Amino acid sequence: MKKRHNMVAKSRFANSGRRRQLLKRLHQKMNIRRQQFQLHSSNSDFAEAC
Repeated sequence: MKKRHNMVAKSRFANSGRRRQLLKRLHQKMNIRRQQFQLHSSNSDFAEAC
């Protein structure tokens, strides 16, 4: 029996959408951690200056 290409394309698109969601969530977490680190380091620098 011959393979149907529309099922392959459908699953590929679904996987790329899922991958995009996961990457978006990962980047959000990275940005939050980066902001927290910058805030913490600037507070410690300020405390050392005083």
